[in-house]
Amino acid sequence: MSINTIVEEAFTKPIADGRARILLRFQTIECEVENSAPDFISVEDDELFLSVQPSNEVDVSIDELEQSFPVKFIRNNPDGKGVILKPVDESIWFDIDVEQVTDIWIADLSFRIENKHSRYLAYYITKLDHQLEWLQPELRSGEIKSMSISTKKFKPPKITGKEMFSSVEVIRCADMIGRSVRKIDLRTGGAHVKFNTDKGRLEPLIIGIADKLGYVIDPLDKETIAELDREGKNVSHAIYLKQT
Repeated sequence: MSINTIVEEAFTKPIADGRARILLRFQTIECEVENSAPDFISVEDDELFLSVQPSNEVDVSIDELEQSFPVKFIRNNPDGKGVILKPVDESIWFDIDVEQVTDIWIADLSFRIENKHSRYLAYYITKLDHQLEWLQPELRSGEIKSMSISTKKFKPPKITGKEMFSSVEVIRCADMIGRSVRKIDLRTGGAHVKFNTDKGRLEPLIIGIADKLGYVIDPLDKETIAELDREGKNVSHAIYLKQT
């Protein structure tokens, strides 16, 4: 189905009472690729699909996103470190309850490349700019109009699947998080803490574990660290309770 046909459908098919329509437009996808058998398999030989899901932050079930969408190989990156892909259908649309629009609008979508030769080839999305357009029928004419447009950038997951950690490192990070949680000021819901991240290598693990436990950990910028250091505080990160 052509992009023009999909967009035309989005603006012409009736929207049920109490529902809103989201038109999702994709741009090209940049991926890092790991190939464990480069001598006999390549990206060009693979069958690729894009999985799209609302993030875990929102409780919205969307039937249209239960399927994956075909993706085609465009070219290798000039630096040789990745590939450029493109969805065959550059737009999709789905209907949700009107009260769910804000949830979808604020939250980030989760994207993942699925593939036929997953035993040998793994894809890690690094860039996927996309646009959400909220469509709603006018009260008088019933004509479907664009209410708002939001352009977003893909945010890679905290842990991509490429990292390898030992059980000792997992226990060590969990212990650091446990000690940091006890420093949270219940009045503000947060605290500045110090993590030994092994020069950043353990940071995805620390952030990932904390996320599962209901906490958010953000690295502090250099200016904030320097300012707090002048106050006699040796810190590296902020930890706070996840908003629900």
